[in-house]
Amino acid sequence: MRTIVRFRTAEGVYAVPVEQVSEVRSTTELAPLPAPMPGVAGLMRRGDGALPVLEILGSLGRHVVIIEKGPLSFGLLVEEVTGVLQVDEARIGEPPPGQDRPLVSGVLNDETGLVLFLDVDALAGRLAQ
Repeated sequence: MRTIVRFRTAEGVYAVPVEQVSEVRSTTELAPLPAPMPGVAGLMRRGDGALPVLEILGSLGRHVVIIEKGPLSFGLLVEEVTGVLQVDEARIGEPPPGQDRPLVSGVLNDETGLVLFLDVDALAGRLAQ
C-alpha cells in the first residue's frame, strides 16, 4: 500500500507521496516574484527564508502543497486538497506516453477518474533549470 495526498487543479486530479508533503497553506501568503522563471507563481515565507511556488499545473489555485525533496523545499499551487488515502500499488499504472517533460510517474484509475502521480524529482528539477 502507498499513502498519497490527492489534490485537484483546473487541469485534473493529481497525487504525491504523503511522506514528501510537509504542509498545506493558503495562497493568501503568496508574494509575486519579479521576472519569475516559467512555471513559478511566486514566493512564500518559510522560517527565515523564502519558498518558491510552482504553478506548472495551472495558474489558479487557493492552496499551496509544500513538498520536501531532500534539502529542497518548494510549493505547488493547487485548487483543493481532496484527501490523504491509501492505494494499492498494484493499481498504479505506468507513466503515460506523450509527455514533453515527464512529470507524471504513474496513473491510477479510481472512482474520481484518472489520478496522475507526480514525479517529485522532476518537479524539483524545474527549479534547477
